[in-house]
Amino acid sequence: MITRAGLVASFLYTLGVAGAAFAQGGGKFVIAENFPPRAGFALETDDANVLSKAGCLEMLTRIDFDGKLKPALATSWTQTAPDTWDFTLRKGVSFQDGQALTAANAAAALNAVLKVTAPARAFSPKLIKSVEAINEDTVRVTTPVASVLTPLRLAAANTGILSPAAYKDGKIDPVGTCTGPFVITRVNGQQGMSLKRNDKYWGGAVKLAEVEIKFIPDANVRATQVRTGEAHVGGAVPASTLATLKSTAGLKIESIATPRTSTLLINTKKAPLDNPKVRQALQMALDLQGIAASVYEGSVQPAVGPFAPTEPWAPKGAKPAAYDPKKAQALLAEAGIKPGSLTLDLFAYVEKIEFKDLAAILQDQFNAIGVKANIRVAEYKALEPDIIAGKYDLALLSRSHMVDVADPAGYLQSDYGCGGGYNLSHYCNAKFDEKLAKVAGEADPAKRYAVYAELAQDLQNDAVNIFVIHEAANDAYSTKVRNYKIHPLYQYTLTPELALE
Repeated sequence: MITRAGLVASFLYTLGVAGAAFAQGGGKFVIAENFPPRAGFALETDDANVLSKAGCLEMLTRIDFDGKLKPALATSWTQTAPDTWDFTLRKGVSFQDGQALTAANAAAALNAVLKVTAPARAFSPKLIKSVEAINEDTVRVTTPVASVLTPLRLAAANTGILSPAAYKDGKIDPVGTCTGPFVITRVNGQQGMSLKRNDKYWGGAVKLAEVEIKFIPDANVRATQVRTGEAHVGGAVPASTLATLKSTAGLKIESIATPRTSTLLINTKKAPLDNPKVRQALQMALDLQGIAASVYEGSVQPAVGPFAPTEPWAPKGAKPAAYDPKKAQALLAEAGIKPGSLTLDLFAYVEKIEFKDLAAILQDQFNAIGVKANIRVAEYKALEPDIIAGKYDLALLSRSHMVDVADPAGYLQSDYGCGGGYNLSHYCNAKFDEKLAKVAGEADPAKRYAVYAELAQDLQNDAVNIFVIHEAANDAYSTKVRNYKIHPLYQYTLTPELALE
């Protein structure tokens, strides 16, 4: 069994033997986060999530910490026709630059997202037919077909509403143009961001006066920062550091299961990976139980498919893919693959610190069935262009199936639909699309969930991708911090209630 002892030893050496020198309470709140803005705050990209977590960007609706849909900039919404939803805006809301929130500028913000070259997964012209202000306080959203998911789509960070002043020369400027509890005062490239309290926030008093966000891709460094007191919060700390952090005086660990799965993407349009037998062989080559126990030190569960078994849309009785190297070799032989003749490239990004070790284990286990894997480890921004362009064989990806739309339909359509905007595996199955389309307008969740479970099992059986582990979120924070919680979708971090002793 492979352990993380080396990483832990390095972590402890970095920390030294001195106790934590925590930042003094009452001053600037410092948080170490993993993913920086990479696209100039373009709202159709994951930069929107950076702004949402920072307490700047707000949407018409929101997924609260309990996972339920709640009002945000809109106080209510009504389905006036199968393909039409009307959203009533909250009265008395102003952008941080003083401009009033109106239906006209809310509609303009949403239309700006629809008009970009590469639209967001959750909010694109394929999914949204039109957005218009029908009066001063009401935004109407129309879809190409009947949809019950529109209010959930309007909770995606990509649909955040900024002041008209934020849209200049085709670029986005979030400084002083949000509606949230915190105002961005300075952006230091991909290094960090400074914010101050929004004293005129519509949602009431904001407790923190100043915030500094440090963007630190290396998870071990984030853990070190919170351990030594250079940060009050270390987001997404590695499983290998949890025991040490838990035993550190003045620190707490917040852990939750998340709707996120670490997945080995397979480029199904490239031969011989377009052959299901080859994909199934790779799937059977992996000891998922051993991986969960070693790389993640037992802090996660091996994946049973794209959805965790505790989720209502997971197939009943689902189990991890069988570990059977001998059968894997037989499947390769049936596919005409001779031992040692197949070499695949395997991508892993450094922001997910476990992926480097995970890639090494995958390499060994693939080698055991006669498949060679060449590992490429880099920052995600260096790998993403090739992944999106389909210039890869295998790639590790941490993917939430709820972050775009808090219903699995959004994930299933974007990642596995023939026209999906995030279909990195290039999978296309007309029957899959047909099943998903039939429940787009289904108001009964139980009926939708049954179809989602069926589709999840189809993906698992066909080994479209290899679902490795169901992830957990682990954040470390100082005991001086009050009211800190992990959002289930990692969508909100800096909240009005967050305080520093």
